[in-house]
Order: sequence, then structure tokens, then C-alpha cells
Amino acid sequence: MGRIVVGIDGSQQAVEALRWAIGEARLRGATIDVIDAWNYPYVVVPGAPIPLHPRADQADDVEIELEQAVAAVAADADGVTINSIVTEGVPAAVLCEAAEGADLLVIGHGHHSSLRERLLGSVSQEVMRYSPCPVVVVPHHEE
Repeated sequence: MGRIVVGIDGSQQAVEALRWAIGEARLRGATIDVIDAWNYPYVVVPGAPIPLHPRADQADDVEIELEQAVAAVAADADGVTINSIVTEGVPAAVLCEAAEGADLLVIGHGHHSSLRERLLGSVSQEVMRYSPCPVVVVPHHEE
């Protein structure tokens, strides 16, 4: 039986990627590991990183985010095993590590309109560069 890793980040694009992965898992007879990775935001200044208002409940928020994404596709997931994983770490690194031995790594990609998103780079670019398995980037479809 195969395994597909899906990255979730709370966006509609990620839900669309999970929905696509469910269809692929059904075709392949694969299970899905859906992962939401989080880390404390920080700013690097000469000498040391400085945390930006770390929140003790951040992991709880991410857990809820992941549960909502899985619930959004529950009707499509009949017969497909989905393992939900929340972990602390840099999202691209966490996804690439989780993809060791997987058949596919699936992520969503949308239109990055904010300057912040363009400047900080893209998880999809990092994943495509370092993934140990094939990557599928599911585009966002405007309705």
C-alpha cells in the first residue's frame, strides 16, 4: 500500500490539495498523512533570533486548523485512511522529512498577492527543490 503526504496550512488551496490527494489515494490504494507544521515566528538580528510574541496556544490553533481541513473533505474521503499530524518545525523541512519513502508529496498553491508572501518565499518552491519523492502542486481555482 502506498502513502501520500499532504501539507496543510489553513488555506483553501491546501483543502483543494487534500481533496485532490484523496482522489489519487483512492486510485493508488494509498493512505494519506496530512501534516500541518507550525513554528514560532521570529526576526533575525545580528547576533540572535528574536521571537515575535510566541503564543502557548499556537499548537492548539494549528490542531483546529487541521481538523477543519479534514472535516471539509470528509464526504470525499470515504474509504481512504487519513492520518492527521501536527508538528512543530519549518513547514517545508517537515514536509520533506515526512515524504521520505512516500509515493507523492501534495501541496496547494495559490496566488500570492501580498508583499510579505513574495518576500518570504514559498513552501512550494522549497518542497519542489528538496523533496525526496515526486511533488504535485495543486493550483487554486477561482470560483
